[in-house]
Amino acid sequence: MKVINFNLFKMINKTLKTCIIILVFQLYFFSSPNLYSSNSQDTLLLDPKIRHGKLPNGLTYYIKPINDSSSKIDIRLFVKAGSSVLDPDQYEIEHFLEHIAFKAGNNMNIGKANDLGFKLGEINGGTSFDFTGYYFKGIETKEKRDIAFQLIHDIIWDLDFKDSYIVSERSVLINELVVRGRFHSNSIINGLENSMLGRNPISKMNVIEHLNTFPNEALIRFYNDWYRPDLMAIVIVGDIKDLNGLEQEIMERFSKPKNVENPRSAKIDYSAYRNSPPQFIKKEHPYLLENSNNKTINLRLYFRQKEVHEEKGMEMIINEQQRELLFQMLEERLKILQKSYCTNYVAFPRSLFPTFTDMKIQFTIEGGSERDVIINTIKVVHQVYNDGFLEEEFQESIKRRLEELSKTDTSSAQYWSENIRNHFVFEKSLPPNKESLIINMFNNLTLDEFNQFTKGYLSSPFEDIDIIILAPKGNRIFSHSEDTFRDWIKEASNMPTVPYTKPKVPQDLIDSLTLVNLKERGVLKETQILPETTQYVLENGIKIVLNSFDQVLSEKTKHSNTLSFHGFTSKGVNYYTSKDYFSALYCIDIVKNSGVGGLDKFELDRFYEDNGFTGQIIPYIEYNESGIRGNINIKDLETALQLVYLHFKEPNKDELAFEDWKQKTNSSFNLYRLNEKDFESTVKSTLKDITYLPKGSAALEGVSLTDLNRSHAIYREIFGNAGDFTFIFTGNFPKDELLSLCRKYLGNLSREKSKKGTITEKSLKRYKLPKSISHDVYSTEFMEGVKVQLVYASKLNHKKFDWKDEIRFKLLRQLLKFSMSQKMRFHSDKGGIYTVSVGINPKKDRLFNEIFVRFSCSPEDVDRLILEAKEEINSFRNDEISTEKLEQFKHSLILDLENNYNERKVVSEKLYHFYKNDLPWYTLHDEKEFINSISRKDIKDAAKKLLQNKPFEFKMIPLPKL
Repeated sequence: MKVINFNLFKMINKTLKTCIIILVFQLYFFSSPNLYSSNSQDTLLLDPKIRHGKLPNGLTYYIKPINDSSSKIDIRLFVKAGSSVLDPDQYEIEHFLEHIAFKAGNNMNIGKANDLGFKLGEINGGTSFDFTGYYFKGIETKEKRDIAFQLIHDIIWDLDFKDSYIVSERSVLINELVVRGRFHSNSIINGLENSMLGRNPISKMNVIEHLNTFPNEALIRFYNDWYRPDLMAIVIVGDIKDLNGLEQEIMERFSKPKNVENPRSAKIDYSAYRNSPPQFIKKEHPYLLENSNNKTINLRLYFRQKEVHEEKGMEMIINEQQRELLFQMLEERLKILQKSYCTNYVAFPRSLFPTFTDMKIQFTIEGGSERDVIINTIKVVHQVYNDGFLEEEFQESIKRRLEELSKTDTSSAQYWSENIRNHFVFEKSLPPNKESLIINMFNNLTLDEFNQFTKGYLSSPFEDIDIIILAPKGNRIFSHSEDTFRDWIKEASNMPTVPYTKPKVPQDLIDSLTLVNLKERGVLKETQILPETTQYVLENGIKIVLNSFDQVLSEKTKHSNTLSFHGFTSKGVNYYTSKDYFSALYCIDIVKNSGVGGLDKFELDRFYEDNGFTGQIIPYIEYNESGIRGNINIKDLETALQLVYLHFKEPNKDELAFEDWKQKTNSSFNLYRLNEKDFESTVKSTLKDITYLPKGSAALEGVSLTDLNRSHAIYREIFGNAGDFTFIFTGNFPKDELLSLCRKYLGNLSREKSKKGTITEKSLKRYKLPKSISHDVYSTEFMEGVKVQLVYASKLNHKKFDWKDEIRFKLLRQLLKFSMSQKMRFHSDKGGIYTVSVGINPKKDRLFNEIFVRFSCSPEDVDRLILEAKEEINSFRNDEISTEKLEQFKHSLILDLENNYNERKVVSEKLYHFYKNDLPWYTLHDEKEFINSISRKDIKDAAKKLLQNKPFEFKMIPLPKL
């Protein structure tokens, strides 16, 4: 009698099923006319609704019409070359070239394009391992299209690498690296990873010195080697009226030949890495001060995939989707280890590109727990490898994956641009109805098939793992040898696996007995003050404001079956004495960390996942206000209101959760952007802005001054008197059903009087604006460069809010941002700055008018750039802007208003200010009419009003190294 190998049978069945799927799609595609030229790869599928071709010079083009009536198109240029093809002397050169390409065109550059009508951000670029991209968004006129095409033409054929361009852009790139976190842990360990894989030169020890001194020849060599038409593609997506005409224009503009001697291959060979022995790399963090609060260990494990075959066509899509599902499910397993109080690490799996190369698990660890973390993680991976996943968790993950896919906006320009990029750069198939095909694949995928895929993907021996460690100097982890780490991994992989059981999921938020006794309370008053808005007052004093959107409008603005709510009261941190200040400030965070209704935050998370609850319920506290906000789907309406009820009535009080909150708040995990937060705190304290809640070091110091008992009592005081609250609901919802649920849950909240003696509200009427000063402050943690903030503060000249002033100020800010960016970045021949931000204080109850200019730069550039910023401010104060530029920004502001006027967030915000701050109601027509009436003189007057005083000048400078 023959013994049947059922596992083999399953594998054969799965393989046969996959082959049939692939064969069906290939038969369909290759029967489609004009899909590809005869020299195309047979397995690289492309939606025939995309117009595609290759010019005689090798340049590829894709044109995808989207009938969205916007009259806008996006244009992108992709170069199939990035950091992975750099020579050893070209570190960051691909990024530098992306900058120079926008500046060095003989006929067009980004500064000129902005002057001719492009808004800031509509032209941009980016680099990756495998490609460089140039992006032109929101093109609605032929004039702007001509500008974009000319700039692309110059990038390909007509750049002038002048010394002045290169010199001016060196400091700009350095500043971008500073702004984007090049000296933070994640960037450093990414560099170690790339060097290990062999797709990037080894990072320079002194990045700044390298970027200031690399020879021009290295830049020009990269350009000549890789900026070739045969490695380029032009992608156009949008509301295209004349497809044939646009294709003909591309042929006429971009068919110019570009001869390259001995062209190099852009294909990356990973064989050296794959054939090398397992790597062990450890490095001290080079950018931490000696007494830094940052104690984080960054650790990565890389599980190599030994059996590799080239994936193409539908096979690539199917395997890619299964890999994503595997990482999602493995991450859920790993999260369970972390879902307990007083854990001190985070672990999550990610794919490594190419996706068939490695799976990596990333860790951030504190407190010397690395052994337990590694052993527990390997045990989970080993458990999945041996036993696979359970049917229940598989079905839940499939459901979530299908929900995510159903939300994909396949009509957006971004969707098509990214998919076409992947087709060109990574040779990923792009069949028609791709998302539907993936959905169908998931609907037909079985647990047995998926577990077989998982076992194959995790088949690498557990000793064949690469390890990278980045930690602060002197950390105890450096005392462990490579053998120690590998012994831990071996120990865990040899442990017997225990069958996995899912954690218990709460069945209900509120027990059945309590629920039965929650009766609908009466309505004392019903009024209609505003259009489409009805106000109710319940028996306990709560105001309910319902603003239900029209069904047709909801579908047009993607509001179908969704709503936002905002409940608020005028009791905030300012009500409490200095002794209770931090207990009040942190009372919300402490309850969030503890949970409500007797369920801790981990049990609540499991309830949300099990019930498909994806809404957001966010309690908060501010200087003179507390409340709760929510964004939910209609199907979750009752669950959301039950959560609101529990946040008011049954906040948990838990000593262990409190200790966990203190530990995590003071953890170095929270030190990210500490310099920025401390700088902001310095600015606000100098301005004597008592409405500003402390951040950064001051907030961390307040943790030790927080008392659990007092904090819990303050929370109960704030949310114990529901009669002080107003709730505003906006969106598309059944009005009668919502009101009924409000009467049931909000109507049963307590109405209590505040205890006397606890309220010490500070008066804001005596506020006096201090005199302008210059103030230097040292950074808290390591910092490259100098942070600068110029604050122009002026008195409020009226008691009542003026929405017309707000619009003038907003226009002024936008115009000033554009002008300063042009002067200090895009038209600058000296460089020094990557970005400048201009902001205004948007608070309706602010103490003073405030407009600020913020940027960072190198120490040698700071005085010059501060002077340039002040000069530009003075020109706005003294000169009227051009009519053309003003009209352009007015038109843009009106379009933004029209596009967003019926967004839930906008409507909710207006209703909130009407009820909370007693502000006047005004319509879209009122705003548009006023914007159209704004003159050049109005902007000049607004500039004089906001910019009349000498600015406060703040600089954060690097702390001297010990």
